[in-house]
Amino acid sequence: MGTSKSFSDVKHSMVPNWGTLSSSLTSNCDSSALPAQKLQNIMGNFVSALGGALTGGRGGSKAGGRSSIRTAKKIGGVFSTFISSGNNIRQTLESTGLTDIDNKTVGDVINHLIEYCSGSTTSIDDNAAKEATRLLLEELMGQAESIEEVQTLLEETFTTNTLEDVIIKYFGYYINELLSKWFYENLIKKKSENDCNNLFNQIKNFIVGRVGDMHKRNPLQNIDWSSDEADRLVKNIQQDVLTVFE
Repeated sequence: MGTSKSFSDVKHSMVPNWGTLSSSLTSNCDSSALPAQKLQNIMGNFVSALGGALTGGRGGSKAGGRSSIRTAKKIGGVFSTFISSGNNIRQTLESTGLTDIDNKTVGDVINHLIEYCSGSTTSIDDNAAKEATRLLLEELMGQAESIEEVQTLLEETFTTNTLEDVIIKYFGYYINELLSKWFYENLIKKKSENDCNNLFNQIKNFIVGRVGDMHKRNPLQNIDWSSDEADRLVKNIQQDVLTVFE
């Protein structure tokens, strides 16, 4: 269905406004096409469950928003290397520790970068961040059939998009994954699979559309991705994404 299953071990009692978010999803889980305001209300409840855009965006929520910051900084570092190397994909991959590149498939490259950027998963937040990484990399590279085609596709991406655009897209995927991992598995016990898929697909499309129209205010050129400045800018972006829905 394109939406990941949730995990049953969410500690609901630790999440503020959980019941409001759960109720808004349950009441809107049917076969209908939801108006934008209802989708906005659901996402507003989601941001509230994170403790607000400021808290959730800057990694201060127990419910989520921490793994995504760590992963986004790694993604930013990879693509910053690609841009600064003159779009040299081999040099970029070598900088992440990938060796024997000529014997690697595009799938191998994507899987390596997923692990490099996201690492091991021990929580719902980790899993949402990792799945969002997979979705982003498959969108950017998945159509390629060779390493050279990966380079061409990324060149095209960064001809028309900034690095901030790509990080924003990542956070859009991430919040959709986090929401679905929280609720899909339990909701499908109460509602039909078709209704659940209909709801979550509408939410996903709504998120992608809204973040695509965001005002950009965090230029990411020429920064050290291991620095406090990179941390601040990435948190700014996640906070800005959540503010769209608050």
